Amino acid sequence: MPAMNAVPLNVLVVDDEPDLRELIEYNLIQSGHEVRTASDGLDAIECVQSHIPDLIVLDVMMPGLTGIQVAKRLRSEPQTSSIPIIMLTAKAEEAHELEGLDAGADDYITKPFSMPILMARIQTLARRTNTDPNTTTRLTLGPITIDLNEHQVLVDSTPIHLTITEFRLLVALIQSKGKVLSRADLISQAIGPAVTVTPRTIDVHITSLRKKLGDHAELISTIRAVGYRADDPKESHKTNP
Repeated sequence: MPAMNAVPLNVLVVDDEPDLRELIEYNLIQSGHEVRTASDGLDAIECVQSHIPDLIVLDVMMPGLTGIQVAKRLRSEPQTSSIPIIMLTAKAEEAHELEGLDAGADDYITKPFSMPILMARIQTLARRTNTDPNTTTRLTLGPITIDLNEHQVLVDSTPIHLTITEFRLLVALIQSKGKVLSRADLISQAIGPAVTVTPRTIDVHITSLRKKLGDHAELISTIRAVGYRADDPKESHKTNP
């Protein structure tokens, strides 16, 4: 029976462990989602090419093409660059988590995990993807324009492809333009209080976001020991001659 207030999704589950893959599939179907499965990285790529899912649950350690390689390949293609990805791994070290996030994962869960936790994290990511409480439909910061309805970011009138988390971080920063947001603020606004992440996770996402902003990366400033601020020096100069 679908969970109350669940956002129905088409989910691709990728894991080389048949028992875990089937367990995740069963729980997703019970929660009202449509599910496809893949047992390795190459199979996952083929599944995505045949039908783009709303969300991917992706194991890191698989024979052949790893989850990290799959994520990087998906992020490099415009048509798949924004698919939300939750990575699963048996490795608990922070370095492996950062590797997954750097590859473009939106969330990261270490095995073993409880199934209710995974379902909750999927719903949290789904809400971030499909809903936005803002009444403003367009945000701007210098050469950056965000269309909230179309979920599109333009830099110098050229679209750039962000992950869901990168998109939400940029929205939060631009909405608070000129104000410093702590890492805790950004976790709450862009990721959500129900998801446990470290401040370092925010740093990894910001680093990736800056790379995608290219020559305009300086519009996001690091405020040492505090957090981050989005500001356009040119606009500040106009308002404060």
